[in-house]
Amino acid sequence: MAVAFNSIPSNLRVPLFYAEVNAGQSPYQGPSRTLLIGQKLSTGSASANVPIILSGDPQSLVGAGSMLAEEAIWARQNHPFGEIWMLPLADPSGNTQTWTITIAAGLAGKSGTLPVYLGGEKVSIGVATTDSTSDAATNLAAEINKGYTKFGRSLSFPVTAAAASNVVTLTARHAGALMAKFSVLKDLVGDEGPLQQYLTIAAGTAGTGVPTLGTALASLGDMEFDYICSPYADTTSLDVVKDFLGGTSGRWSPIQQLFGHYCTVMFDSYANLASFGAGRNDPNVSILGVVDSPSPPWRWAAAYGARIASDKNLGGEVDQAYRISLPVQTLDLVGIRPPQSRVNWFSITQRNTHYQDAISGFKVAADGTVMLDRVVTTYLTNAYGQPDITWLDIETRLQMVYFVRYMRQRITQKYGRCALADDNPSANPGIVTAKILKAECVHAYMELEAGGLVENSDLFAQRLVVERSSDPNRVNAYLPVDVVNQFRVFAANATTFLQYPA
Repeated sequence: MAVAFNSIPSNLRVPLFYAEVNAGQSPYQGPSRTLLIGQKLSTGSASANVPIILSGDPQSLVGAGSMLAEEAIWARQNHPFGEIWMLPLADPSGNTQTWTITIAAGLAGKSGTLPVYLGGEKVSIGVATTDSTSDAATNLAAEINKGYTKFGRSLSFPVTAAAASNVVTLTARHAGALMAKFSVLKDLVGDEGPLQQYLTIAAGTAGTGVPTLGTALASLGDMEFDYICSPYADTTSLDVVKDFLGGTSGRWSPIQQLFGHYCTVMFDSYANLASFGAGRNDPNVSILGVVDSPSPPWRWAAAYGARIASDKNLGGEVDQAYRISLPVQTLDLVGIRPPQSRVNWFSITQRNTHYQDAISGFKVAADGTVMLDRVVTTYLTNAYGQPDITWLDIETRLQMVYFVRYMRQRITQKYGRCALADDNPSANPGIVTAKILKAECVHAYMELEAGGLVENSDLFAQRLVVERSSDPNRVNAYLPVDVVNQFRVFAANATTFLQYPA
């Protein structure tokens, strides 16, 4: 076999020793980035529609009390060591949500603790018998404006408070309809005490408007983001994402091969969630359905997308590829509160219906821990309108991302600068054939099988097709990938006998 050189010329006659240094074939590795999309405040130094890496405290970059700051903090708790980026959005044109907390006259002369919960986080003040309702309102507003502590950080609420007489008015820091899903509660955990009876909470002006995603997504260029976490699950936003990721020119197209999965959340009723999911059909989107959780949608989206990213490192070495095949069920979401009413902890029947209608679900442990149950995509039917479960689960999409990247690295690393011939009898390293490429595909598939990503390598080898095209510079391949599945159901027929029959 002839030795191939990239730089040393064959006509070199000057003595003596020359060595060129080249990179050999390295183990598979690659970036697996998580992207957070959310609204920033004008107090943040980061520019809107420009991606920026998360490093340290995000509040100075996107504004203390912003949606995106909370997304970043919740995502980091669920994905401690991953590479996380933020894509800041400016507020849309629209109204700003308000709420009122009215303190009844009966509070006067009472003493104790008066708490409220904003986004599931407790704020409380002490009330003395000498305090008037106006005093209590002033003190409560001041305490809200101090912010809260979470995960060892001092944070600002995404609302500001102002007191007038016996009323505290909360105003969202952001314009937009999404702020209507921010919870303001007087009861949550059950030990609030007797003073809660003197509080009345009401929604005021309704927030309106949704940011436009198109310009922001276009700014990503050719950077790969495997997990795109965003709280925007309206039809317009999802249609933009569908075009951005799919179609003939999107990130999943053979031209771009950038991939990515959109993890979002929708707060609505059980029936509305099912109806909405049944009307979508996109394998690159997963919608987690929630009813009335104290934790707002942006925290949910960041937490569950980042938690999946933490569990399934798509840039990991091949011997860890089996992690991508593991089902996401029971992954806990750090910092997320379940719906306040147990009625909204969807039953097994409700969850099963949602999985039929392209809505993902969660379960709640006895201690209130929220855990993913099954994360499905919104893909329901094929191009002919027939039911199709090929892309039902997010794990299958992630497995294919890893498979394609692994094969791509193998082929481009080993055969990036080769001549193409029908045969290579002298085993010249500068010449590749369809037969050599077919053997390479089989070897790579067997490595992925050993890593737990795919199975049935013998059948793969039988059905694999690698052949030269009518274009003399091109090789066409058919890669029939049999991915490892997830163990989800154990069905047993337990039959009772008082005595085994003879």
